Amino acid sequence: MSTNYEQFGKYLLLEKIAAGGMAEVYLSKSVAANGLNKFFAIKRILPQFSTNEDFVAMFKEEANVAINLNHSNVVSIFDFGIEKNQFYLVMDYVEGKNLRQIINELKKTNKSFTIDQALFIVKEVAAGLDHAHRCTDSKSGRPLNITHRDMSPQNIMVSFEGEVKVIDFGIAKAETEQEETKAGTLKGKFGYMSPEQAEGLSIDPRTDVFALGIVLWELLANDRLFTGSNEAAILRKVRDCQIPSIRKVNPTVPPELERIVMKALAKDRNVRYQTAANFHRDLNRFLNTQFPDFSSQDFSQFVKENFKASVTEGREKLVHFSQAENSSSDETITAPQAQLNKNKDSLPPTPKAQNAVAESNPLPGFQPDKQVKINLDGLMSANVGNISKPNAAPASANQSKANFNPNKTSITNIHQTRVTQSSQYKKPAGFGDFMELGIKGLFVVALIYGGYWGFKNYYTNNNITRSLAQTQNQKKVKETEVRGQIDMAATAAVKISISSSPPDAQIYLDGRDTGYKTPAIISVTANKESVFVFRKEGYLEYQTSQKFAETGQLAATLQTAAQAAYLNIYLSNGGPNTKITVNGKELSEKIPVIKYPVIAQSDAIVTAYNPITKLSDEVRVKVKAGESRNVELILGRSQTGAVKK
Repeated sequence: MSTNYEQFGKYLLLEKIAAGGMAEVYLSKSVAANGLNKFFAIKRILPQFSTNEDFVAMFKEEANVAINLNHSNVVSIFDFGIEKNQFYLVMDYVEGKNLRQIINELKKTNKSFTIDQALFIVKEVAAGLDHAHRCTDSKSGRPLNITHRDMSPQNIMVSFEGEVKVIDFGIAKAETEQEETKAGTLKGKFGYMSPEQAEGLSIDPRTDVFALGIVLWELLANDRLFTGSNEAAILRKVRDCQIPSIRKVNPTVPPELERIVMKALAKDRNVRYQTAANFHRDLNRFLNTQFPDFSSQDFSQFVKENFKASVTEGREKLVHFSQAENSSSDETITAPQAQLNKNKDSLPPTPKAQNAVAESNPLPGFQPDKQVKINLDGLMSANVGNISKPNAAPASANQSKANFNPNKTSITNIHQTRVTQSSQYKKPAGFGDFMELGIKGLFVVALIYGGYWGFKNYYTNNNITRSLAQTQNQKKVKETEVRGQIDMAATAAVKISISSSPPDAQIYLDGRDTGYKTPAIISVTANKESVFVFRKEGYLEYQTSQKFAETGQLAATLQTAAQAAYLNIYLSNGGPNTKITVNGKELSEKIPVIKYPVIAQSDAIVTAYNPITKLSDEVRVKVKAGESRNVELILGRSQTGAVKK
């Protein structure tokens, strides 16, 4: 097969697979002897960064650093250089997707990673980070002190074979220290910064550990950790570092795993895992202990099953590209900017009068910037010719195009008409040539003066009209944004982790079946009273109403389906640390508890105890079948509440 692919040095650029504010990535290949193909990913830095000397020096330094990395969990960089005034890196091509793409695809089918799969992914990344943090210069043997600085799901590649690799070590430092690239690099990544990074303090490998801890928390919660309406709000949350308990979001997470997660996310970096190796060790130990049957082949099968179409498409694409050849010589360039740069010096000199024509007809395929360039060189000569020499020969077609100006043309036409009319007029006796030229000159000056003021008034009125229109549009946009914020605030959803004892109870929310059974994570409207009902065969129906302002937890205790009575339990004092028990069983529900089922005609012992103040209260109550009874607990009551019948 033959087509016009771009020849970039010794590589053939086949397809653009990613683009950002600073670089673009191409699937490419280098044709070896006997027609053998080797595919690569080439990251090509955008041309505008090649003019920044500081960036160039930093890029070379970081490329020299990255080329020392050689680990199965790091995408290797084995070549870099300059081609056509553009810097580039040559990396291994990974047949797969980045972790953010995979998470988004799984969410479309209501799927997520299991705990063992999440542990495997993060464990592999930690191993790659540890290698980078300990890497030394192959020439001098000195430590390179590499810190990734941008550890996020976008920079974690997962191959369809189940391999996990870290990318973008090579220019992470250059990106974070370059003023021109801060907006493009940091936008969308604030949610993966460490507190010290958000504060602008010096960073070290422990920053990467914190960022990887965020990735682990999000994989286990199937939700984002640090979110906000804007970047400033996200940064405030990162600096405050208030980490919700992962077990409140996902009750299936074991306590030991929560300890590992919270240690990685410690605000004080001296309390955090000090190395990625220590983080990897704890993750590996927990995975092997709690999930001894897990294997990387299982993970690979999971990825392949969920991305069958992508796997097939990717393989067909490589087969297609393996036959690709450039039909032209190495001079064939498909990138528009490269076309312009290559041909600029070879163009013959263009006369001044033709400059506008040359610039308005660029090379085929090149789309110029939307800037109007007006050549004024011929403007004065045209006017002078028309005024002083009315019968002069007309300008050439090229000059007419190059010097075209609506206002000038209209003035010239009017002037020529007046000259023709005046030539037919018979001057009275005594008038000389001087008077004739004076009248003509005054007429032309009057026309120019009138045209100037007319144009000025038109321009001024247009500016005023445009300014008013822009002001009205900005006002409308702001009003729309405010309305959108109000609407979002009114309909914001929060995730609630719901469990029950016993489990497998059907969950009903506001009178409708959610389709979920406990334990589960469901979304409810923030700051709105929600009615939850739990039903399980052989057990009494359990109902409770609660309002949630943020992510929270709800637990229900179901009673067997004997004849039941109900208690409404209230606590007058004691605070949130007070523990409530019914017949020796501690309740996980928040006070007040409404319609708590108990066995009818049997003593129900309700107790309250605050472990901080050591105060308690106890009430015994017996209720008839089908009835409800209020129970009020008061910590520190002098004597135990009497039995109520």
